[in-house]
Amino acid sequence: MTTDYKQRPDCNNLSHIPGAKGLPILGNTLDVIKDLEGFIQQLHRDHGKVSRIKLLNQHGLMVSGADNHQRIFLDREKNFSSQKGLEQSIGQFYSGCIQMTDFDEHKFLRRMMQTAFKSAAMKNYQAMVNPVVAQHLATWSQQPEVDIFPAVKSTLLAIGAKVFIGEEDPAEIERINTAFLNINIGLMGLIRKDLPGTKYRKGKRGQQYLQQYFLGQIAQRRQGDQQDMFSFMCREKDDDGNYFPNEMIIAQASFILFAAHDTTTSLLNHLLYYTALHPEWQQRLRSECESIGRGAGETLGYDDLPLMPVMDRVINEVLRMRPSVSLTPRRTINACEIDGHQVPADTMIFTSPIFNHYDPEFWSEPNTFDPDRFSEERAEHKRHSFSYLPFGGGAHKCIGMHFAVMLTKCFMQQLLTDNSYALSADFNNQFEWVPMPKPKGLKIHCHRTH
Repeated sequence: MTTDYKQRPDCNNLSHIPGAKGLPILGNTLDVIKDLEGFIQQLHRDHGKVSRIKLLNQHGLMVSGADNHQRIFLDREKNFSSQKGLEQSIGQFYSGCIQMTDFDEHKFLRRMMQTAFKSAAMKNYQAMVNPVVAQHLATWSQQPEVDIFPAVKSTLLAIGAKVFIGEEDPAEIERINTAFLNINIGLMGLIRKDLPGTKYRKGKRGQQYLQQYFLGQIAQRRQGDQQDMFSFMCREKDDDGNYFPNEMIIAQASFILFAAHDTTTSLLNHLLYYTALHPEWQQRLRSECESIGRGAGETLGYDDLPLMPVMDRVINEVLRMRPSVSLTPRRTINACEIDGHQVPADTMIFTSPIFNHYDPEFWSEPNTFDPDRFSEERAEHKRHSFSYLPFGGGAHKCIGMHFAVMLTKCFMQQLLTDNSYALSADFNNQFEWVPMPKPKGLKIHCHRTH
């Protein structure tokens, strides 16, 4: 298909579609930052499932509803570009990554990454994950209270260096993590030019460091047998027996560190919040871990992962209520109709799982924490294939979702079998949606049970 859409600017002529007014310059950005869930629900009450919004300098449409999301994510029309949708957000630092490609190019890159997520590789990753988790959790019960976000972030950065990159040198790991964190800072910069003193410049320096590091490692990794994700991608070959180009490998290696780290950090923060808030579920999870023969000091094996249906339900319910990815943008390639509205070509489309995850058409008492809604008997998530989409859908559905669940189960099993925990008394039940969904200032009291 033609690729001329990649050179065209965004369409800003959307005045024929009703929507939120917003502020000068900022538009609806503060509404999204302050309360994304409330903003989306208000848009639906005022304007229906399609409404005009503006986020910073981008005009676009907020589109909700399971049927609409099914059409956009499955994209049988090949009319919704992920590359153009993400160009002004993560595209500033992760150009060429798998989420920044469309159609055949996306399939090509997914082929390169498949081996890194097959069962044999996942077993090796789990063996790497468990000791890192054990090392970091060992100190939790020794603290008066644990500040969850930095504690989880530190754990996952250590896991990322080992599992995603396969780096062992502590000094190099520190430089890699600093570069990665600087990119995250750059993504939040309002000034998007490489000027002295800006967050953007800091991010660009981090991006350059990671690119140089990965480039210097590729030849060595192709000759070795390391079992980390980066090494798997380096050794992968296309259908003609050729290694994938260096620039493709570098783009994917950089992005996977970002994608897996932030989403799993969000999931674990919310999971700890809800299981501390609902101690009866904490105990059910603890009993399940013990029932599969994994008590204090023991870790999960790969074959244990399917034996945890209660853990699966709790993870699913947490992701329903607080999905780790709050907005997924696309951009139309050709003019089309969405929910009765004429949408021009090159229009930004913002989708969020929030409305669908709370839609009473599919979920009973959607504001209630109720993991058993995912049980085989109730199976509320099966009422519509796009009422529940914490990992996206269609061709761009998260390739690392099984890794995220595996890591989460390993972390929670070790925490639960050795500890009980409760919310800090001063936690005020506030949540953030941007830049990463998480409970704001979450702290817990952790007590060793053995």
